[in-house]
Amino acid sequence: MNETAVNPADQAGALVDRRYRSAVPYRVEREKIREFARAVQDYHPVHWSEAAAAELGYSGLVAPATFSSIILTRVHREIMDSLITGYDPTRILHEDQVFDFGRPLVAGDRLTCDVYVESFRHYGDYDILAIKSVLIDQHGMVVQTGSSALLARAGGRDPKLAEAVRTVAVSPIATRQGRTEAVVPAAADSLAPAPARRISKQDVDFADLAVGTELPPRTVRLSRGDLVNYAGVTRDAHPVLFDERIAVASGLPTVAAPGMLKLGLAASFLSAWLGDPTALTRFRAQFAHNTHYLRIPPLATRTVEFRGQVTSIDPRRRRATIAVDARTEGRELFGYAAAEVLFPPAIRAAD
Repeated sequence: MNETAVNPADQAGALVDRRYRSAVPYRVEREKIREFARAVQDYHPVHWSEAAAAELGYSGLVAPATFSSIILTRVHREIMDSLITGYDPTRILHEDQVFDFGRPLVAGDRLTCDVYVESFRHYGDYDILAIKSVLIDQHGMVVQTGSSALLARAGGRDPKLAEAVRTVAVSPIATRQGRTEAVVPAAADSLAPAPARRISKQDVDFADLAVGTELPPRTVRLSRGDLVNYAGVTRDAHPVLFDERIAVASGLPTVAAPGMLKLGLAASFLSAWLGDPTALTRFRAQFAHNTHYLRIPPLATRTVEFRGQVTSIDPRRRRATIAVDARTEGRELFGYAAAEVLFPPAIRAAD
């Protein structure tokens, strides 16, 4: 069967400065919150108990910080399925991710995702796409934004590899109700995240922090079963997450954990330290380099140790920046990772 040649670089370049809306709104469900919390090993009560969430002032279960990666995975797939169709999915790397959190996502939220292709350029053997995602709730408020850098290896598809991917892929995500909708770009000032108002019960006293303060380390274990579980929860059908043949054919030594899973585990590490999963306001990580893959061999587990250190403090805004380090067998899993954390106003003692 002959296929019409498609130049994905031309497709991607034509999308710059345009805005696209996800074909189907996403409803945040409480069981999905629990499934995601289990996948990223986050056991804070607000992800599991409505009563615990109510104590912090929320009407339903609170989603872990990186829960929106479920939505981003779906939207990126929509773009690659319907708008930029010439890239081999096995040659696309997720290089960089930034989350900006306006407020936590809560069970019952109904979210629309607007996507902007902010820039496109060619570097070496890769095409680099910078994609901005804006999550808007049922009230028309921007609740989170995300920026993703995707590296797509230039060159044609490998027919044998593409067929293998179709054979082993599970729960493929198809664009429903037609293709992704193109809409008129919005004004830049409409993208400001909504301010968060919450009752905080943090375990960390801002006054005790200083530049250089180290967080207690946390260790987690991952198996291939955990990767399959994460792929099922996020509906990420990329076979390199669970199929040895596809991973090797794609240039990896073995099955590797996705960057978004590592980012979710890192956010859980910070949440456990703070005692408040709603305190994160920003998180950025770089994770696509070969040296930063979390490789998991068959019938084995990998231990990942997370550490953190305060790198800056803003006393006026009561914010701190935390550099996050994750290692397995001495190897770093992030090229860079850091989070900004907001602390509640100080409580003044009565005179």
